[in-house]
Amino acid sequence: MKKRFIYMVLFLVPGLFVSLLITVAVFGAAFGVLWLWVYGDSSWPPRIEEVTPALMIAVFASLWVVAIVAGYVVGKKHEAAPGFDVRHVWFSLGATLLPIGIAVLHQFSVGTLGPKSDQQRCSEYCGDLGYRISGTAPHYPEDQICTCFEQNGKEKTGVPTAELPR
Repeated sequence: MKKRFIYMVLFLVPGLFVSLLITVAVFGAAFGVLWLWVYGDSSWPPRIEEVTPALMIAVFASLWVVAIVAGYVVGKKHEAAPGFDVRHVWFSLGATLLPIGIAVLHQFSVGTLGPKSDQQRCSEYCGDLGYRISGTAPHYPEDQICTCFEQNGKEKTGVPTAELPR
């Protein structure tokens, strides 16, 4: 098999994850700018909801194709050299795992993965009791109190967060 095709495969998999990460970051920033300085909390034009998914797919696919074509070009350049450099496979593996690691670490940092915070446990506890409002007092973590509130804001029940189910 020619090296140009091997390098296309080496660029294909990491290109998928890198393209996805770049697309999410760019569109996240763009939506942040639109929300902060253009539309705010007002109603956004319906056209944005129609155009955005297609535009995101187009940007993602374009970036991925650029990565694959870059692999083809790099492979074609290395065809004249005898043998195959295994370091390029390791680089491809690292370039694949890096964006996945970034996404996983981000999910840990925002609390989607890992143990639940005291506030999440408090909210679930109060929800199970039928209350829709909950809060934790701003005490030291070792003596925080989970408080459930009635609809009118009256404090109904309080439990130390250490006693909440994990």
